[in-house]
Amino acid sequence: MRLRIKDTYRNIGKIRDMANDSGRKHAFRKSVVMSVIMLTALAVLCSVYRMNFVCIAAAELMALFIAPMVIFYYFLQLQEDMRFNDVDVYLHQMSYSFQRSPKVNSALKDTSQILSGKARRVVEKAVRILETDTSSEVYEEALAVIEKAYPCHKIKTLHRLLISIEEKGGKYHRSLDILIDDFNCWVKRVYKYQEDIRLVRRNSIIGIILSCVLASVSVVISAVLEGSAGVSLSISDRWEYQIASLLFVILNIMYYLYVNTAYCRNWLASDRTDKRVMKDYRLVFGESSRSVKIFAVVASFLMALLGVLALLMRNVIWTIGLWGCALYIISVPYFNRQKAFKRLQEDVYIAFSGWLRDVVIRLQDAPLQAAVNETYSDCPAVMKESLGKFIYELDENPSSVKPYYSFMNEFEILDICSTVRTLYSVSELPSDDIDEMMNTIIKRNNELVDKHEEIKNQSNISAMKFAEYIPMIFVSIKIAADMLLVITSYL
Repeated sequence: MRLRIKDTYRNIGKIRDMANDSGRKHAFRKSVVMSVIMLTALAVLCSVYRMNFVCIAAAELMALFIAPMVIFYYFLQLQEDMRFNDVDVYLHQMSYSFQRSPKVNSALKDTSQILSGKARRVVEKAVRILETDTSSEVYEEALAVIEKAYPCHKIKTLHRLLISIEEKGGKYHRSLDILIDDFNCWVKRVYKYQEDIRLVRRNSIIGIILSCVLASVSVVISAVLEGSAGVSLSISDRWEYQIASLLFVILNIMYYLYVNTAYCRNWLASDRTDKRVMKDYRLVFGESSRSVKIFAVVASFLMALLGVLALLMRNVIWTIGLWGCALYIISVPYFNRQKAFKRLQEDVYIAFSGWLRDVVIRLQDAPLQAAVNETYSDCPAVMKESLGKFIYELDENPSSVKPYYSFMNEFEILDICSTVRTLYSVSELPSDDIDEMMNTIIKRNNELVDKHEEIKNQSNISAMKFAEYIPMIFVSIKIAADMLLVITSYL
């Protein structure tokens, strides 16, 4: 979740509304008071560093500039956390209420009783539409209100299932159990990730405080030596010290802004839109990938040839530059493709898990091949082409094992390839044994996805933890600069 600076200031008027939506009506006033206290503390700190009026004013202006952004992102993240909590409550309560009484209207009414704020208003609006609208698509229209307010693919999956049960009937308890297990894994994983981010943010702020305390060591040492030796060892009147101190303070202010903005997350929607996914897909598997490679080879060959000519003319600088350009041109398409392929693999892990869950749910009322065919319209973009080919090959030869071995193998993910091939054995089982087999498959797939997401989250947390040491780098440079000024002035 990223916003540009101009977008932040453009939406600064929404901060109070965001505070109210987050259930913190008085938090906005408290945040303003805290900002004033921090500006005062910054002025005191600059005075301890013996910075002059101009440098103190520059530091205060910098802090005043970032204060609205810090407040905005604080309430933005608070709002996102509340929205995720609302979705958590909604998904579970709707599932449990529907299991008890398989009616969408009654399930919505039950759920609205335990929600509050915006979430309750949205659900109550959906209930009113169900009770007053008489169109043939009343369920879709009512539940679309919730999907618009909370754009989460898990809500859409639940709604599709509930509408299907309401309209067609049939067995549904196992399907809801599968969804509830999926919701539990997702919620547990996100809550842990949230807590890890909060710990990293807290440690980062502690690092800023420690670096500011340690940065005063040169001032303290100078004061102690001056009092005991009776000689002036002050370096605060030198412009080099003033610039170094101002840069140190500004760097810590910028790092504080980074800590409060870079760790913001939208827990409901992914940054990977279908447009971005298909752009990467075309880069990796499309015809444009081949054209780019041909262009890169030709361009790098010409650059290398010009480099040879420059070498014959004994121009070493031009030779090195042209050969460097040739190497860069020939390597860029490869690295771009590798990065795009890596992103597609991440997309496939999540997309395949949802697709497999949808197949298992549809197996309640249809054989395997029909269940697979029904998932095509709602299939994630990254799987669309491969699934279309899979369905076509199954229609041509339903008993062949070949389609199962070729489905999704272009993404080179062994776990998924293994799961797909297991589907072939399911298609050969009698209907009484399919349920148990598919339950085993979906459980194993959920464990694999959960493990994959946990590793990815821990990788992100590790990168964040590395950033905790940045304030220590700032203070080391500050102390080194101060000591250098002392040495050059008095020794």
